[in-house]
Amino acid sequence: MHGQLQPPIHAGWAWQFSWLNLSAADLIVVALMVVVFVLALVVPFPNHKGGDDE
Repeated sequence: MHGQLQPPIHAGWAWQFSWLNLSAADLIVVALMVVVFVLALVVPFPNHKGGDDE
């Protein structure tokens, strides 16, 4: 593996593809962002009464 950049410290589990290096920590962060996004779409606003245009 001459000529390739390598991380100075191996941080744990990682999946390596030809165009993507994904560690377990990165995967957890992405999953949490997806959960927050879905909750933002599903959970209504606290003062939303529905049907009334003000």
